[in-house]
Amino acid sequence: MATATQETTAESAAKPAATEATTDAKSAFVNEDVLKMSEDYTAAAREQFDTMMQAFTGNSEEMREKAEEAFGEMRTRFEATQKRAADINANLVEAAQTEASEAVQFANDLVKANSFTDALDIQRNYWTNLFETRVERTRKLTEATVESARENLTPVSSDFGKIFDTSAFENMFRFPTTKA
Repeated sequence: MATATQETTAESAAKPAATEATTDAKSAFVNEDVLKMSEDYTAAAREQFDTMMQAFTGNSEEMREKAEEAFGEMRTRFEATQKRAADINANLVEAAQTEASEAVQFANDLVKANSFTDALDIQRNYWTNLFETRVERTRKLTEATVESARENLTPVSSDFGKIFDTSAFENMFRFPTTKA
């Protein structure tokens, strides 16, 4: 019986050693798989990054030119709008000066009126003239505003969509899959 126990103990001692060797081999195999998989992911990510950077840097000069063109167009529009606004402001100042001098003339004419009927005629003429003048100025201001809007509120004609090479992004986010 002692001999059988010794043989069993020897077999038991040999089994853990074999099991440990098998476990170490499996562990090494799993570690190699994990390393290989991480290397594949790293390589794929690096390739995607390089592709993306190449797509952006390859077209950066063209993008800069398009942006400068668009900003130039916007600047021209802004300057035209600014010029129109200055012209409109000058016309409004001139209108205010004209109305002020007409109001002073109106007051002088009222003082010089010989009769009540003359005073009514002077007032009627003044207010009619003022109304017609303001209507005409408002019409001109509206036309200038519409014309300015028509010239300056059109879309910018620079097309940035054609700059990007979208074929460079077809392989984006294509990571290797794990094999079962």
